[in-house]
Amino acid sequence: MSEEYVSNDNEVLFLSNLNSIEADIIISKLKSFDIPVLKKAKGSGGIMEIYFGANNFGIDLYVPSSMLQIAEELILENNTDDETDL
Repeated sequence: MSEEYVSNDNEVLFLSNLNSIEADIIISKLKSFDIPVLKKAKGSGGIMEIYFGANNFGIDLYVPSSMLQIAEELILENNTDDETDL
């Protein structure tokens, strides 16, 4: 993906209040489809994760605004598949 495309697009909040494992799984899925993701820890959560291995404040994920719909479809599709397997 070209840097020009990403730098000309504003990031929008995609998901909020995730734990570290959920965030890493979703980031991996989105990156496999070449969707850039920005991971931000809330409050002092980033420091807590370094020291204690857990973040009690949650993690927010941001994606480029032009790719928000694609990201939502990918994650929603994944959740629908999981529900039908039960």
